[in-house]
Amino acid sequence: MRRSSGMRKISLIAWRDFRFTALTPAFLLGVVTVPVLGLIGLLLYPILLSQATSKLEGALLIIEEDGSVAALVETILDEGGGGRLPKELERALDEMPEGMMQLAGDGAGMMQIPTEIEIRSTDEYDRLENFKNELRDGRYIAIAVIAESLTEIPPLATEEASDPDGSEEETSLSLLIPSDSLPQHIALLEQVLLESIIEARAVNAGYDYDEIRRMIESPPVKVLRMTEDGVESDRLRLRMIVPVLLMMLLWTVALTSGNYVFTTTIEEKSNKVMEVLLSAVSPSQLMAGKILGQAAVAALMLVMFGGIIVAGLIALALSNILSVQLILLSLAYFVIAYFTIATVMAAIGSAVSELRDAQALMTPVIVVLMMPLILYIPINNNPTSTLAVVTSMIPPLTPFVMPLRLAAAPEPLPQWEIILSLLIGTGSVVALLWITSRIFRVGVLMQGKPPSPLELLRWLRYR
Repeated sequence: MRRSSGMRKISLIAWRDFRFTALTPAFLLGVVTVPVLGLIGLLLYPILLSQATSKLEGALLIIEEDGSVAALVETILDEGGGGRLPKELERALDEMPEGMMQLAGDGAGMMQIPTEIEIRSTDEYDRLENFKNELRDGRYIAIAVIAESLTEIPPLATEEASDPDGSEEETSLSLLIPSDSLPQHIALLEQVLLESIIEARAVNAGYDYDEIRRMIESPPVKVLRMTEDGVESDRLRLRMIVPVLLMMLLWTVALTSGNYVFTTTIEEKSNKVMEVLLSAVSPSQLMAGKILGQAAVAALMLVMFGGIIVAGLIALALSNILSVQLILLSLAYFVIAYFTIATVMAAIGSAVSELRDAQALMTPVIVVLMMPLILYIPINNNPTSTLAVVTSMIPPLTPFVMPLRLAAAPEPLPQWEIILSLLIGTGSVVALLWITSRIFRVGVLMQGKPPSPLELLRWLRYR
């Protein structure tokens, strides 16, 4: 009977903390609205891609000696506004997963800017100032000044260094644009002009430019990973991104919800609410209720933010990247991560009376919690290295490093490492709960000067 009464008190405290944290306009706005907006944005993404880009129209003046570049620019634009140029883009689209192709496929063609450009060519370099005034008046969308040396094969670097008289104007393309030019329009003009200059160099040197393009075109690379079940395509970039996203999700949610335990404890202690609560429940029941209440908040945050990530992967047909084992183990490590942070935050919150007094105690905790963010690059690059194995067995880092290793490892990690890390993480949580309960029952009613680390150790021996 007494045990059921104690559990009822803990559940009431937990519900109170959950209600005062999660059922508030600020929380709903920050934690619920953001994922919902992200999901809406994901659904609207294909529609936004299908919208036509602003048209580039007007006259482009090219100042050059023989008009060869102008003719090539006109040819490229007539072939589709630079349709010969984005070979890398076409290859990237071909290598995309099916779901991402569905999102980008229709929009990929629309990403090319519609153009209606009149090409004008002149060799009157001495009238450049007049042309600049006409550009300001809106007669041109841009002016390209091409030195004669640009259409010739440039000298070797050693030859160029031995000629100190060569000026930058003779070796660079000058593109004059109005002040209101859009960045994507400028990029298109640069791309078309540079392609035309390179082709003009090849033609002037007597080469077949189309043959040169085919010669230097890189073949597509298809990476196949040999597994026990056969051969599967390896998505290298996604293998690098997903582990980091997973670790950041667990780290952010655990730290945010653990911080709620810290702030609510200090607020209730400074407002004397803690004394009223302790008249009805024991310190251990109050601590357990607060940690469990914020655990429900953490679960809600994980569902909301994790849900948008999973929904995005499903929408992009990438759900097979997250295996069932990875999801279940990540949830287990998240529980360890939350209780690790929440117990430490509860201990610090009960030991001080004001937020400013907690800085000295919080600094080492924050430094330790920042370690996964500092080490994630070498661990992500080599999840089976000695550094990765050792850090995954250190209790404060275990629940963050192990999910990173699980997601980044090309082959499943040894079962003994997973089991040992879970045992170490669970054992550290039990030890921290015992330590926090000792500190909480002493510090929760203390006011005034914050305790020193040595005094906190003495509190552990109080009975």
